[in-house]
Amino acid sequence: MFDPASLIILHTAMMWSCAAAFLLIRYVNSDWKFPTQWGIGFAVLPLVMLLEGHAERVNSDLWRILGFAVGFLGPALMVDGLRAFLGLPGRLYAWIGIFIVFLSGIIVFTVIYPSLSQRVLVFQLMTVGICAYLLRVVQHLSPEDHPVGPQFMRAFAIVPIAAFIAQTVLAVSQPPSAPNDDTIVLILLSATAVGMLAAIGCIILVAERLAAHVGQQAGIDMLTGLATRRTFNRKVDHAVQQYAVGGPEVSVILFDIDHFKSINDTYGHDVGDLALRAVADCARGILRPADFLARIGGDEFAILLPNTDLTDASQIARAVLERLRSLILESDSTPIRLSGSFGVASADGPDETVLSLMKRADIALYTVKRRGRNDVETQTFQTISASG
Repeated sequence: MFDPASLIILHTAMMWSCAAAFLLIRYVNSDWKFPTQWGIGFAVLPLVMLLEGHAERVNSDLWRILGFAVGFLGPALMVDGLRAFLGLPGRLYAWIGIFIVFLSGIIVFTVIYPSLSQRVLVFQLMTVGICAYLLRVVQHLSPEDHPVGPQFMRAFAIVPIAAFIAQTVLAVSQPPSAPNDDTIVLILLSATAVGMLAAIGCIILVAERLAAHVGQQAGIDMLTGLATRRTFNRKVDHAVQQYAVGGPEVSVILFDIDHFKSINDTYGHDVGDLALRAVADCARGILRPADFLARIGGDEFAILLPNTDLTDASQIARAVLERLRSLILESDSTPIRLSGSFGVASADGPDETVLSLMKRADIALYTVKRRGRNDVETQTFQTISASG
């Protein structure tokens, strides 16, 4: 049918070309936020086949184990790179645990019960687990910023699952024997398809993120890098419209820095600007990828929380407040501590509008201010009715 060695060479050449392209773009054009993990991941992916081919030629269990161990790094780096691209924290200890389980399975079917087909299944099962997790991560992508990219990433995740099912059927039908040439060809073709889909998906994700960034430049606050009020209102309006026709819940948080005018008057506007940037970074560190943070004027900030009810939104507001309280700014060796006042509201009913939702969050914010600041308050239609 096909020469497996030629397919390995072709696959390796394609993957290393992708790796070179990713790394070149990453370091030539910093605006294209390619995570370094993607370039390294594409360089590592074909090594499993090269090392395994060498292991079969010299009939060495050590090389077999090493080949699969190195092969684990490719998919792991791809997913870790996607997490970095989305601004999610790394999961080093989780990867170590998964690697130990994976390597144990490889050792069992290399040393105790030698079987190439079972080793391939263990490797594919690991890939299936990573791809299942990838399907979950892709759900965090904003459909407005990434209308096409997630479809390619889902395809990347589904292909290994389909290959695993096909290989399982072959293994069950011929359990004692190692895969024949046709089976190896199937595995190699699946791996090539996965690699190319991953490359296309990642490139489209970054291209769409860059296009969205360029398109929103007019709506970016230059001091903090956050969206402006106009951009934020458009986002909220879109989310409320979706909610009105049966879409997911939506909440907003309004907050400002307590006694910000005093900071400017006492320490100067340069320290005030430093405080604004520090608060923006503080909130970014708490929020999820789908959340949307904006500076809507002066020391006022706003957060759009898609698919979030009032209880969860209040918890997020308190998490941002706790992080804000831990900030310490330095001015002429004088420590400056910050705090904030937070108002939270959630969409409630089909007649909800941007104006009504923002008004309730604003009422909650000023409720906090009246009782002493440095706290979180929620506001619902019921509380407005009662006060009216």
